[in-house]
Amino acid sequence: MNQGDCTGIDKQRRRSINIGFGEHGVCLTELMVSLTAGAIVLAAALNALNVAQAHVSKQHSDLRHQQDLRLGLEVFEQEVRLAAADSILSATPDEFQFHANISAHRTMTTGPVVPGQSVIAVQDGSGWSEGKIVIICGHQVCEAHRLSRSGQHYQLTLTEPVTLSFPAGSSVEVSNRVVYYTKRDENGTAKLMRMVDGGASILIGDLDNLHFTYWDERGRVAQQPSLVKRVVLEIESNHSLHRMMREVSLRS
Repeated sequence: MNQGDCTGIDKQRRRSINIGFGEHGVCLTELMVSLTAGAIVLAAALNALNVAQAHVSKQHSDLRHQQDLRLGLEVFEQEVRLAAADSILSATPDEFQFHANISAHRTMTTGPVVPGQSVIAVQDGSGWSEGKIVIICGHQVCEAHRLSRSGQHYQLTLTEPVTLSFPAGSSVEVSNRVVYYTKRDENGTAKLMRMVDGGASILIGDLDNLHFTYWDERGRVAQQPSLVKRVVLEIESNHSLHRMMREVSLRS
């Protein structure tokens, strides 16, 4: 092979190497562009997914809140219907307090009750908790006492003896102290609280505002608890598109 041939072969090899590097450079650029475009598409997809998840989470939160509102208002209505005007202890825009037998615990005496007696015979006193207030009523008089122990099937034990006489067949029932009231946290968020015989719990939370109004039998604002015939609870919530109201008539 002569020198000219060798020189031609070297030039051809250099051209091949240069072309190869050129081709590899183009492929790498295209790959980087593709990766960048893929990253942008992926970021957009993740952002859309996050937005969708936030929307679904808000829908679930609103749904749970609506269910809490519905159930809470049902409990409020059922218990307030048991109240009577003479059982109301407090009636303000932020609190409604009354006595009622919310557990429907009632029975009758099976024998006469005389002054000084602290154990009374009844048809069935089982399930009556220690410390509960019970009301014993005869033909024209009633007397309130506290249970010193949990009720038994055929008798109730009082912390103090009765002072009046009651005939057999007198009614005996539990009287619960029920309080519905407004409570706000440090952020101003309101809650509807429910307390029965001293035990408080949140009935409906995460509210913007709520208040009670009271009306007499003529449809006017009641000026005193003894005149209250209807209780209206108004609730405002950022989870609800409108103000909610529940109107309850008291027991006659």
